[in-house]
Amino acid sequence: MDLTPIRTKRLYEEIVEQIQQLISDGKLKPGDKLLAERELADRFQVSRASVREAIRTLEMLGVIDIRPGEGTFIRETEADDIIRPLAMFLAVERSSVIDMFEMRRIFETATASLAAQRATEQEMEEIEALLESMKERLNLQDPEKGEEFDAAFHFAVAEATHNNLLARLFKTVSGDFAKANSAARRRLYLDNKLNPQRIIDQHSAILKAIRARSPQLASEAMLIHLQFAEGELRKWIV
Repeated sequence: MDLTPIRTKRLYEEIVEQIQQLISDGKLKPGDKLLAERELADRFQVSRASVREAIRTLEMLGVIDIRPGEGTFIRETEADDIIRPLAMFLAVERSSVIDMFEMRRIFETATASLAAQRATEQEMEEIEALLESMKERLNLQDPEKGEEFDAAFHFAVAEATHNNLLARLFKTVSGDFAKANSAARRRLYLDNKLNPQRIIDQHSAILKAIRARSPQLASEAMLIHLQFAEGELRKWIV
């Protein structure tokens, strides 16, 4: 375990930072047992009181589990530990529509870029199948089902990042966004006869860029789509 002597005034904070960095670097993994308090104090060249304060801080942060009689272990972080506070925030802040739009632009351009790098052939086929279903429903003037396949398309792109946390975050963000703006989203498909075809073309461009393995083009195609949708939705959101 690579540890260095502590030379700053706030010793316990330095200890916390070093342990968190070891976790980030993969040198400490979930389930690993930390050295005993005395051993940590010797390695860091600090007092045991400083180590105890660092351990208390790490426990409060949810980084470690202290098991009486067994020792201190690196905690297995659940995605829900991170997602739950965001879900609660979105539930309370539904009126902040502009913030939601901005979040989607940042978030989904990133997922499209990663999907272009990581999507498997099977995942690209699944995304294409959802696009075809969306085309079919919109051509049949079934905006409700078209909207469902639209949302599923975006979720499939997020899943193609192969990042479980990103996919779950997407589900939280898009779900709350849809609930907060459901009436306006329906108008997106109904109030302008050209909109359904524009939406299909934009999604086709996203898929084409992912198939081309072009992170930049995928990100740009997603941004064009989101800016268009935002412009249309703003007409109906008070």
